[in-house]
Amino acid sequence: MNGPGAPAILPGRPTLRVLGTAVTLLEPIRAAAEGDLGITLDFITLDGTEAHRRAALAPRSFDIFDQWFHDLDLVWPTGSIQPIELARVRAWDAVHALPKTGRLAPDRPRAPGGDPSARLYVQLDGTLGAAPTERISLAPTVHNADGFAVVGGDASVTSWGALIDPAWSGRVVLQTDAAIGCVDLLLALRARGELQDADPGNLALGQIDALVATLGRLRRAGHFRAFWTDEAEGVAAMSAGPPVIGSLWWSGVTRLRAAGVAVRVPVPDEGYRGWFGGVGLAAHLHGRVRDAAYAYLNWWLEGPAGAIVARNGAYMATQGAVRAHLTPAEWAFWYDGAMAEAPIHDAFGREVYRAGERREGGCYAERMGRVAVWNTVMDEHNYLVRRWDGAMAG
Repeated sequence: MNGPGAPAILPGRPTLRVLGTAVTLLEPIRAAAEGDLGITLDFITLDGTEAHRRAALAPRSFDIFDQWFHDLDLVWPTGSIQPIELARVRAWDAVHALPKTGRLAPDRPRAPGGDPSARLYVQLDGTLGAAPTERISLAPTVHNADGFAVVGGDASVTSWGALIDPAWSGRVVLQTDAAIGCVDLLLALRARGELQDADPGNLALGQIDALVATLGRLRRAGHFRAFWTDEAEGVAAMSAGPPVIGSLWWSGVTRLRAAGVAVRVPVPDEGYRGWFGGVGLAAHLHGRVRDAAYAYLNWWLEGPAGAIVARNGAYMATQGAVRAHLTPAEWAFWYDGAMAEAPIHDAFGREVYRAGERREGGCYAERMGRVAVWNTVMDEHNYLVRRWDGAMAG
């Protein structure tokens, strides 16, 4: 695609190494970006924990950091990521309010946890904050409101509390990343009346102890079918025979549906766990390679990438640009929450919804408006990880 308005192809075909997860490092993304920009992309696809660890410890091993805003709490202080100059972000004015302010609208409250706006702007002292400046940490891109997935079993389940319900013993799947899996477990505990006084985005030491004690007790009792680190493991666990319930992202849900698995994603009574991702620049970039990185960053905000991830169930921060790259029926289904007028296909062309079906949760504003807590790195994150990993293994 190199007609009027298309991104400029850079001479010499530079190569960019993109560090991230399977949620966004998709083959259709790579093929489209390489064709539009005239660059070569080397995707380094890891699970979330390994991605942020590599970003922090091996900063010269990647050029683009494609990850979640909450991981910046672990990566930004290492100096691995350089500030992005807003003057070079062509579509900045088209980025909607949620990542800039933490709210869908001025009258909406902020959800607790890793609110992307609190990590968006680079302050004069080099730290990250919500006060607008001319530099940002990541260009806001993909985001979503995640719940839990159910295959088989009771069709009336709508509470996170089902994850720790004895009725599901031996049939529960949980994400291992402490910054994500602990939030799922916390929402389940709160749904059943425990840890009600806790800030769900920032547990105190004693509250972490209580949460981890529950994890350990349930694990020893055989409550969990599987723990997953990489999304493919979660998809496999959810495919291993119903009934099963547990943590799963929307990209995993579309993979199950493409494989013919009748998976449900209830609208949680207690609200969703939200997350927000972005594209950042490695600190070592300069010259032509940095120019190529800015071209890739701008491409992400200008429509094609957002259309691809929409077909896997995710949203983009520049919705107007995305709409131009979806069919009217796709836009109505994924963003407006409408009934499918025709079969709906994923990013790989596989049918994931039949005509007449609806995605659970409604339109964009309804789904993102139900975020109860954002993925987060808590003040006591190191303590949480030690205790969480110990309970997983011990």
